[in-house]
Amino acid sequence: MRVLLAALALTGTLNGTLNGTVLVERPPPVQNLWPQAVHVIPAVLADGRTLTPRLFLDDDTLLATAAKGFERSEALVSYKLTNGQTTDLAELPLPPRTVVHPSGVAAGSGHIAWWTARRDGAGRVGEIWAVPLEGGDPVAIAAFALTGTVTGLELTPQGVVWSTDAGGVWRVPYAGGRPAEVPGTQGQHVLKWPWVGSPARAFTTAVNVETGERRETRPGSLCGVNLCVSADRLASARSGAGMRATKLTDPPVSRPARDRFVTSSTMAGPGEIWAGLYDLVSGQVADLGVKPLAARGVQAGGIAIPVPAGDDRLLSYQQDGRHVIVDLSKIT
Repeated sequence: MRVLLAALALTGTLNGTLNGTVLVERPPPVQNLWPQAVHVIPAVLADGRTLTPRLFLDDDTLLATAAKGFERSEALVSYKLTNGQTTDLAELPLPPRTVVHPSGVAAGSGHIAWWTARRDGAGRVGEIWAVPLEGGDPVAIAAFALTGTVTGLELTPQGVVWSTDAGGVWRVPYAGGRPAEVPGTQGQHVLKWPWVGSPARAFTTAVNVETGERRETRPGSLCGVNLCVSADRLASARSGAGMRATKLTDPPVSRPARDRFVTSSTMAGPGEIWAGLYDLVSGQVADLGVKPLAARGVQAGGIAIPVPAGDDRLLSYQQDGRHVIVDLSKIT
C-alpha cells in the first residue's frame, strides 16, 4: 500500500530552508543502516506473473499474490527469500460483478483470509474468504452489505474479525455463517486484535474488547496500541508519558507499526524529496531510496511513500524493477 505525495514547486534557499521549509540531509540508505532487515527480490516471476508481497509467514517466507493482467490477483503463493522458491497455495476466485479484488490479506491461526466486494443491484456485497494456511480451495465464509471498504481484518483462533468504514467490528467462524457484531464495538475499527478503536486509521481512542481497558490520547495524533505521534510530530505513550521530539519534518502517513516505525517524506532541496523509515524508539532514520514519480501530471516529481503491511512486519516497495523487502521485526 502507498500514499502518493506530490513535490512542492518551491524555489530559493536561505540558511538551510526552502521558502520556509527546513531542509534535511539525506540519512543512510535502509540497506546500509539495517542490512539484516533488507531483502531484494524480483517483481516478476520466471513464469511472467507479477509478484505482490502481502505479509511475512515466517522469517524466510513471504505470502504474496501472483497475477497476470492489470489488478487481477490470480493466486496466493508463498515465496522463499533465501532461494526464491515459489509455491502456489490457492487460486483466488473473482465472482461476477467483482469491484474490489482480493484485499486485506491476513494470516494466522492456521488460515489465510481476505475480502472482496461485488455489485449487487444498486449496492455492494462484501465477502470474507478463507483457505487453510497450507493451501487449498478458498471458501466464502461470510457475505454482508458493504458501504465503503473494510478498514481492518485479522485472524483469531475462533475465526475472522473485521471492521468497515461504517464502524462496528464483526466476526465469523472459519466454518462460515452469518456475521455477528462484537458487543460494544459500535463505531469502532480493528486496530490490532483484541484492540479496536476510533477514528479509523488515527485510533486516538483504543479499547481492548477482551478486558474492557480503554486508552485515549489527544486528537490529531496517529496511534498504535501504545505509542502515538502527535500533529506536531512528538512521540509519546497514549497517556502522554515519555513525550519526545522526533526527526520527522512531515507528518507520518500511517499509524506506528509495531508501536515503533512510521514512514514519511522530507524535503532535501529544490525539487528533491526523499522517503524515510523512522524508528521512533531509537531515533534512527533510513532513506528508502524511493524514486520520484514520472514528470507528468499533478504528481510530477513527487514520490510514493510505502506503508507497512497489516502484519506490522512487512514494508515493501518497488525499486528499479525489483521489490525491496524490509522486515521490521529484524530492526533491533
